[in-house]
Amino acid sequence: MYIASKNGVFVGPSNVAYGSIKAAQAHQARLLAAEVGGDGVRVNVINPDAVIRGSGIWAGGWAEGRAKAYGIPIDQLPGHYAKRTLLGVEITAEDVPAAAAALIGGDFAKTTGAIIPVDGGIPGAFPR
Repeated sequence: MYIASKNGVFVGPSNVAYGSIKAAQAHQARLLAAEVGGDGVRVNVINPDAVIRGSGIWAGGWAEGRAKAYGIPIDQLPGHYAKRTLLGVEITAEDVPAAAAALIGGDFAKTTGAIIPVDGGIPGAFPR
């Protein structure tokens, strides 16, 4: 199981390094799925959007950089991210492990090489 990011698919401002790494991570997972599938090993990817509240990624100036890239105050980041989704929701710290548990569980026992968005619906990040 890989936790990548919607930024591996989505093109956004000031995000070349992070987005490129996440795209490579997702592709690595697909390659690995092809290599180990014959051994019964499943490899899938979860592509979450930003988890802002309670996530350590926003420490060290990351939040300031994202707010600056979008031209908004830092305290408006959660609402900004929620508004850009089709469902109008904020992605929480509970959403990502819930998706991982679903993929690992028996309901998806025959799924490998998949990229599952957990982003509230961002058309520019739909896997192709």
